[in-house]
Amino acid sequence: MCAELVPCRGVGVIVTSATGTTTGSYYATTDFSRRLDEMQTALGQGPSISAAAQGETVLVPDLDEAWARRVWPVFAESALADGLRGVFTFPVGTGAAVLGALTIHRSSPSPLAEGELAYGLASAGVALDLMLHTPTTDTAVTWVDGADLGAHQVEVHQAAGMVSIQLDVTVDEAYSRLRAHAFRHDMTLADVAVEVVRRRLRFTPDPQPD
Repeated sequence: MCAELVPCRGVGVIVTSATGTTTGSYYATTDFSRRLDEMQTALGQGPSISAAAQGETVLVPDLDEAWARRVWPVFAESALADGLRGVFTFPVGTGAAVLGALTIHRSSPSPLAEGELAYGLASAGVALDLMLHTPTTDTAVTWVDGADLGAHQVEVHQAAGMVSIQLDVTVDEAYSRLRAHAFRHDMTLADVAVEVVRRRLRFTPDPQPD
């Protein structure tokens, strides 16, 4: 509904774990939005990550502005190359109960009109209701490619736990390692998690200097 009411190239929702770590794309109306949300998850930076972490709306009419490049340097460069210009993100939830963020993606630089801003805020509220009350097995709440949300999220958590043991690091550090690997190899966080859980990918500690 949000994508129909607000001119854009797509709308996406990312989900945040109980520890505050963003674990992937919850839902996206287009492959473009899903790809950009996964890019932010892999990098650990971007307007959606900031909105979810801070619990505040983040409005970026033009990602090519100097301040945006300064705040999210790696994401801005990659996203601009992918055709993103306008990014408008709304936290899904409030205070300590932020479950993720809803993001409107545009390929041209322009601010949201007053009515469009209201649609974004209202859509984030609807997303919260869906995330709280819709079973993850419901086909209405799926990834763009039709895969089930629950399976992907479970695999990401499992992978983080496995990497934590493999590297003898905290789970938060394990998430960071997974995101870094995803970005370096142009993969989604979910794809890396599958490789780890199925034991096709194992992380090893960094070599110690002589």
